[in-house]
Amino acid sequence: MSELFYVFGIGLTIMALVVAFSGMRMEKFPSEMAFRGGLAVMGVFVVGACAFAIVLSREEKEIRVVEIEEFRAEQEALAAEEAGEPSETDEPSDVEPADASELALTSPDEGDLIFEPTTLEAAPGEVTIDYTNPSPVPHNVAIEDGTETIAQGETVTGGASGPATASLEPGEYAYYCSIPSHRESGMEGTLTVK
Repeated sequence: MSELFYVFGIGLTIMALVVAFSGMRMEKFPSEMAFRGGLAVMGVFVVGACAFAIVLSREEKEIRVVEIEEFRAEQEALAAEEAGEPSETDEPSDVEPADASELALTSPDEGDLIFEPTTLEAAPGEVTIDYTNPSPVPHNVAIEDGTETIAQGETVTGGASGPATASLEPGEYAYYCSIPSHRESGMEGTLTVK
C-alpha cells in the first residue's frame, strides 16, 4: 500500500519537472489543451497521494495502538511477576548479605526527557535506583547490562516512585526510561559500580 503513495508522489514530482522544463523551453506555454490535460493528470496525482496518505496514517495509528497495548501487557506481566516472587528472606542462608546501595533519581517537573543526575555510582551488591517522577508524563527506570535489561521499575507519574533493583558486580551499566522513544530522546544515564 505504501508503494502506491510513493508512486503518486514521484508522479507529481516528475510532472512538476516536465511543466517547469516545458515552460522554460516553449514561448507559448501551456496551450489550452495541454493546460486542461496537465491539470487533470495533476489532480489525479494529488487526490491519489492524499488518499494513500490518509490510508497509511490510519494503518500507522493501528500499529501504534497495538504497540501501546503490548507495552501495557508487558508492564502488567512484570508487575505480576515481581509481586509473585517469593521473598529471599523466607529461607535461611549462611551467606552474608551484600552491601545494599539506594540511589535517588528524578526528572524535571515539566516532563523533559532527561534524568537528574545522568551519572550514578554504587558499591557492588544489591543496588536500587529509586526513581521519583514529579511530572504528569509517564516514565520509569530500567537497568541494562550490555544489551540485556536486568531490572525495571514501574511506570509512574505525579510524584510517585518506581524503584528498580538488581544485584550488580563491578562494572559500568546503563539506566534508561523504557517508554518507547524516551531513551532515544535522551532519557538515559550511566551507573558505575566499583
